[in-house]
Amino acid sequence: MKKNLLPIVIFISITIIAASCNTPRYIYSPSAHNVPVLTKKGDSKMGAAYSTNAVGQETKDGFKIDNRSRGYDLQGAVAITNNFAIQANHAYRWEKTEGGPDSTTLQYKRNLTEIGLGYYLPVNDKKNTFFQVFAGAGLGKFSFTDNDKTGNYFHQANITKIYLQPAVLFKSKGSFTTSVSVRFSGITYSKIKTNYTANQLSDYYLDDLTGRAKWFFEPASVTSFGFKNLPGLRFEVQGGLSFLMARNYVDYRKFNFSIGSWVDMGSIFSKKQTISLHFSYSFPVFNQ
Repeated sequence: MKKNLLPIVIFISITIIAASCNTPRYIYSPSAHNVPVLTKKGDSKMGAAYSTNAVGQETKDGFKIDNRSRGYDLQGAVAITNNFAIQANHAYRWEKTEGGPDSTTLQYKRNLTEIGLGYYLPVNDKKNTFFQVFAGAGLGKFSFTDNDKTGNYFHQANITKIYLQPAVLFKSKGSFTTSVSVRFSGITYSKIKTNYTANQLSDYYLDDLTGRAKWFFEPASVTSFGFKNLPGLRFEVQGGLSFLMARNYVDYRKFNFSIGSWVDMGSIFSKKQTISLHFSYSFPVFNQ
């Protein structure tokens, strides 16, 4: 009798373990940090970056998951005085997850637009080290579809974000700048629409999204550089992490890598003005 019960016990145990392991449903994906190189009034940033989680196939709980995040970040900023600046950001993501214990295909779309106000100043006499801090808010929409062996599902929510982003910038004698940035992001979810059941929402950690804001601690390293023959044009590379600051767990993406370029219109106009003045000085008018 005990021998006959053993296969049943093993089957029930395997079923419980499998049911407790679910493919993650990510409720958040970090955007690139907007860390403009601002030293004086008129300095600006206008550019775009390609962003990714830099992950292809991974293994979780013994199951292979093809887990990819792709997208872009549009960023702008301008120093309106020698200490104050404004910035604007737009992040778009298209993401896909295939496989996992659910044998599911998840497809995500995320849109988020932000505006912020900042303060910056040099922290040494050489003016090669600067501190800046931006604070702002944004609105957006996160959604995904879920196609697995049990049916087709969807989940979508409106997003409200507030953030605080201090950073320290180190400028070299040339056009190389490296920055250390820390962003605190508070995400609030509202107007949620879904056809998941109550049990599914609980299993996927989606049943507590309309409560308090979900806070994330997000450090990043940002490096930008330019060339003397191309005034105002800079290239940027950055990598950032994201850590949930909450007791109630939710699934979220923890890494973002971005590469892109941007233009400082202030530097371009300043360079043109210098060339124009030099041209005028090179050809003085002599009285006859």
